[in-house]
Amino acid sequence: MTQSLAYDRCASFVRVLWQSFVARARLVRFGISISIGIACLATLPAAHAVDAARPVQVLIINSFSRENSPYEVFAAQFRRDLAQRLHTPVAFYDTSLDGARFDPAKDSDAFVAFLRARFGTDPPDLVVPIGPPATRFYGLNRGRLFPGTPMMLAVPEERVMRGIELGPRDAATVISLDIPRLFANILQVLPATTTIAVVSGNSPIERFWVNVVRQGTQALGERVRIEYLNELPLGDIEKRVASLSTNSAILFAQMYVDGAGVSQDHDVALARIRAAAAAPVFGLFGNQLGKGIVGGPLMSEMVAASKTAELARAVLADENGVKPTVVRLELAAPAYDWRELKRWHIREGNLPDGSTVLFRQPTLWDEYRWAIVTGTAALLLQSALLVALVVQRSRRRLAESEARHLSGRILTAHEDERCKLARELHDDLSPRLARLAIDAARLQPVTEGPDSGGGVAMHEELSRLSQDVHGLAYRLHPTALEDLGLGDALRSECERVSKGNGLLVDQQIDALPAGIAPAVTVCLFRVAQEALRNIVRHSGAHSAHVSLAPKDGGLQLLVTDDGGGFEQRIGRSAGLGIASMRERVREVGGKFSIRSEPGAGTTVQAWVPLTAQNE
Repeated sequence: MTQSLAYDRCASFVRVLWQSFVARARLVRFGISISIGIACLATLPAAHAVDAARPVQVLIINSFSRENSPYEVFAAQFRRDLAQRLHTPVAFYDTSLDGARFDPAKDSDAFVAFLRARFGTDPPDLVVPIGPPATRFYGLNRGRLFPGTPMMLAVPEERVMRGIELGPRDAATVISLDIPRLFANILQVLPATTTIAVVSGNSPIERFWVNVVRQGTQALGERVRIEYLNELPLGDIEKRVASLSTNSAILFAQMYVDGAGVSQDHDVALARIRAAAAAPVFGLFGNQLGKGIVGGPLMSEMVAASKTAELARAVLADENGVKPTVVRLELAAPAYDWRELKRWHIREGNLPDGSTVLFRQPTLWDEYRWAIVTGTAALLLQSALLVALVVQRSRRRLAESEARHLSGRILTAHEDERCKLARELHDDLSPRLARLAIDAARLQPVTEGPDSGGGVAMHEELSRLSQDVHGLAYRLHPTALEDLGLGDALRSECERVSKGNGLLVDQQIDALPAGIAPAVTVCLFRVAQEALRNIVRHSGAHSAHVSLAPKDGGLQLLVTDDGGGFEQRIGRSAGLGIASMRERVREVGGKFSIRSEPGAGTTVQAWVPLTAQNE
């Protein structure tokens, strides 16, 4: 929870005045600015006097302004974590030293006066300096500010803690920049490196860190040449990193004021260096990962903020006892940007054990894993169904082929039996009946008398029986097919049906090719015979027409009538006669169809090919 809007605006106004002083003026002019700020503060409403419950007041002194502070991610996370842990209203007061230009010898007194005027007789409950410059300033000036207020030193480097005493209620989260480890990481990731360019600003605090790096890399000796670019303007630094050789690397430490004295935004400077660099860029802070650095063992702002917030809560709850609490933060496990690894062709095998690779571009498998698995499963299932259908179809075709073969054999056997039976009737039974009829005729004079009519009747009955047997033999297997051929056999059948059934059957039989296969001859004759038999039995027709002619490389048979016809129904099984006709035609590779409508007669059509085997 924050103070009133009027208070925040005035505080922002005072901070702007202070930053303006640091950039332009010295102590005298800053005193004027402070006077204006104090006058403004005096106009604020006395909100605290009317509040029933005063919120916990936490003063945060950042080493750098929010616009270019490497600790802003840390500060934001710290505020959130502490507010959640306290479970009570808390008011945060933020200010900054602008540490890149802060001169302790000249500017400390003015800033002390500003803070004392700001809080007056109501000091904060906790002071949290963030970063080395703020730690040095407050640690050395605490006695002049809020000596009774506990302080929570946030992420100062161990080297800047010298000379700062911690009281019983104080705490600190201290980091130690392991310079040898940072350089060892670069050399492990890039084993062929011979030059490392250290990019940093040239403010007092930045020059301090350049000296720290010089001291920490003395053990490298002649293994690698280290080049420091802090005295150059940012534009010249860009040119230098663009001209680096292949076996080079860049360590971007920090940049707030370049060698020309120009203020620089930390993140903007990093982006410009990364864009111009001819070699991989490494860094120090976790928030730099993803902004252009390759990676390595970095300071994790999130972890540091969480631990600092927990210590701050314990300080406010007075849980630390009689000794200060100091927690040393180690650099996080190495983490790397996958995009930078690919950009500089760095093998992941070069990374230290336990490294984490972030921002990895997902492969098609990673991005569409479940879709691929589901699609593959569906494809396999469909393939299995298709295989099953193909197998089933093959089995069905085999069964149909066997059925057709069996049907053909049955028809052939049936036709053979009919032929055999017809011969028996024609060659044996029919002649015997004929002889009996002749014998009966011879006996007729002897038996003339009153009872002679019985002899005549026997003769006539035997004659008719002989003719019936002869007709039956013809119907079973007309010898005309073998003796006269298909055309004459059909003409004879049409005449026989016309004479014996009162049906006018005309026929039109064109000249037929020679050498028609016996199977085709029998097939077409039987179809015509069955069609005429159905007309006589079922149609009630007065006339019928039979035609046979060559067509489309085969023979086409048409049998039509003017009878009552019938209704063709889909899905109804055909009668035995029609099924027999269809099966006969199919057996010789032909086509069979019936067209009929009630009151419109019936047409039976059969076409069989005259293939080489039938010729």
